[in-house]
Amino acid sequence: MTIDLQTLKCGECGSSVLKRTGLNEYTCDHCGSVTLVEDNVSDRLERVLNQVKNEAGRRLAAEEALRQKLVLRKVGIAIAILLGVVLVFRVVGLFLFDSRDAASGAPRSVVAAAVDRTIPVDGLKLNEPRQVLVGSGSSAMPKLLVVARNETGKSLSRAGIRATYYDGDSKLDERSEMLPLSVLEPGESAPVLIDMPNGKNVTRQELRVQKLAEPYSAVQGPRMAFSRVRLIQQGERVRLVGRIANDRKDATVLGGFEVLVTLYDDAGQVIGFGHGYGQANEIQPGTRTSMDVSIARFGRATAIAAWDYRIGYSTVESSGTRTPVLNADRVIRTVGGPESFNPELRLGTDDLLADDSERFDDKQLELLPLVDGRNNIQQRLFLGELVNRSADAVVLAPGGVISRFSGSKAHGTTNIAGLAYLYPGERFPIFLEPEDMERITATRIEWKPMRRAALPGPRKPLEVKVTGTKAETGSVLLNFSQRFTYKSVQVTGSVKNPGTGIVGKVRLWVSLRDRNGQLTGFKLVENLPAIAPGESVPFQVNVEQNGRDFASVTTLYQTE
Repeated sequence: MTIDLQTLKCGECGSSVLKRTGLNEYTCDHCGSVTLVEDNVSDRLERVLNQVKNEAGRRLAAEEALRQKLVLRKVGIAIAILLGVVLVFRVVGLFLFDSRDAASGAPRSVVAAAVDRTIPVDGLKLNEPRQVLVGSGSSAMPKLLVVARNETGKSLSRAGIRATYYDGDSKLDERSEMLPLSVLEPGESAPVLIDMPNGKNVTRQELRVQKLAEPYSAVQGPRMAFSRVRLIQQGERVRLVGRIANDRKDATVLGGFEVLVTLYDDAGQVIGFGHGYGQANEIQPGTRTSMDVSIARFGRATAIAAWDYRIGYSTVESSGTRTPVLNADRVIRTVGGPESFNPELRLGTDDLLADDSERFDDKQLELLPLVDGRNNIQQRLFLGELVNRSADAVVLAPGGVISRFSGSKAHGTTNIAGLAYLYPGERFPIFLEPEDMERITATRIEWKPMRRAALPGPRKPLEVKVTGTKAETGSVLLNFSQRFTYKSVQVTGSVKNPGTGIVGKVRLWVSLRDRNGQLTGFKLVENLPAIAPGESVPFQVNVEQNGRDFASVTTLYQTE
């Protein structure tokens, strides 16, 4: 190959794509021909080739810059056209609304509200704040209680308050809190608890309402009320349970349920409130859900004289979009205090809200006469049995508190708990351990609200067989000084699943009985595995004998 030094082209094919491939060696990328040149010619060629590369790069950069400028110009023109169209429609809309308003006499505030959702903050009035303790004992926390009233004439969305705390003229801290409702209706008041600086001397505080705005989208609708509601107090704990039903006649789905409960003393002062949500996220027409709200209480020495609640909710579109429903008359007030229950009772939401037709009559439950016994260090105890005397109803989650008396003196309580259900005729064993009490002359039972289920009930059937018993003797050393001897029985057997589904979480009570059928000891077996259809699992348990010598073994089981 020869190189045309005037035009820097390959002498064979005329291509200008030349590349140095060695010392004084150049190759044409088009035809592949190779040529050798002298040193001074090589240096001159390198300089020329570099100039060509630089010129090509500059030309490409200029072309790219021009291309980007054209693209930006097109985007700018498109945006300007779009803004012009929007402006034209806005102007046309304003003229249309003006003409309609002029004809109907309606105010033009509808258009203004659509443009600007902000509301002057001075429309949210704040009552004089007061410091309160929330909680009990050493865990009680200082809070600032503020009651806000909406006097803006409009619904407020997520209103908030900011508190600045001072010690004299020294600024300590700032804390903010939102009102415990997504929407505060015109004329409504709502309490809020704002955190205070912990361990600091607060002499005064300044409150500032944060930016206010209306809900972005909302519709007017009927007031939502509980179809069944109860205010419950157990010791210092107060809670509200309620049931919400979707009674709409159309196909509207409801959701986003929230409730605010407020407690008052006889002077009308707020002494507690709670905020909670529905257990179901949304409910179809004809269905229902429930709420269980724990209420923060302050001023515990003051009795509850009245309480109110309000429910916020939304309509749910098929796309999942939710629209808050507004109602300015949604607060429902009740004069009177809560229902009181023993603090030891475990009260479930479903038990408290059950209809009369769903309730189990606690008169059908019987506590059999107590049996005198001793534990393995010869301390006094008593054995009892809870019996379901109903002929056709299963009691669900039975429970109560047994108060013990020696003469006229009350001597402690025993909690009946741990059962998911009790079938007709079944006996649930109970220990009563009164410590230094030598005799029990009477018992009184406070039952919890309970539900019923018709037979065959919720339990999956199992076959429990006792295959062997072995009487044994054991001993225990107390305080390295006293040794006590006690009797026990080793019981072996099996649990078989005759059904077609897997049975899990099997609980088995093994009870010893004397020759008269009285309870003389029992133990709960909880380590049984899940049982597949047609299979059986063995069990072995050592049961202490607390009463007279055993003569037989009975069992009680549950499945979940």
